[in-house]
Amino acid sequence: MTVSSRSRSPGNLPPPRSVILHMTNLHHFRRVFAPLLLAPIVAAGCASAGGSPSHGTTPTTRAAAPGSTRTVTERDKGQTVTLHVGDHLKVVLANTYWTLDPSSKPGVLRSDGAPVVKPRLSGCVPGAGCGTVTETLTATAKGSARVGASRVSCGEALRCTGDQGVYSVSVVVR
Repeated sequence: MTVSSRSRSPGNLPPPRSVILHMTNLHHFRRVFAPLLLAPIVAAGCASAGGSPSHGTTPTTRAAAPGSTRTVTERDKGQTVTLHVGDHLKVVLANTYWTLDPSSKPGVLRSDGAPVVKPRLSGCVPGAGCGTVTETLTATAKGSARVGASRVSCGEALRCTGDQGVYSVSVVVR
């Protein structure tokens, strides 16, 4: 005796296509978007390797070619960067706990928009702050300005000490 699909009881029917799609979407949501929702928790203090210059000296980096973009990172902490009017300065700090300060002189060095926080979720333990904070600024007039940042956390439940939580680069626009 063969049972047709029309004579099956409701308990023996396969789930409707809409339920399967919903379950697939839910799996996709959990796999892709749930980590992004947890990013503020996960993104906590991968201690950056921001070295500081030796005491008593202020290193100066060479000027970027006119109309170009100069990128500075933690390695440039305490240095002086020379730009020309129209050049761009891209600040990339390797920890999502950094908070970038406004330019000390927006008439000389203007922000091109809000800083972008980009967490890195793979291979990162919760509370490590893996990822980057990036801001691009444009040299708009001759003069000098300071770009700075600060953070309180330098790792999972690890408070910054000394100058670990402070970043600064001086900018001279010619």
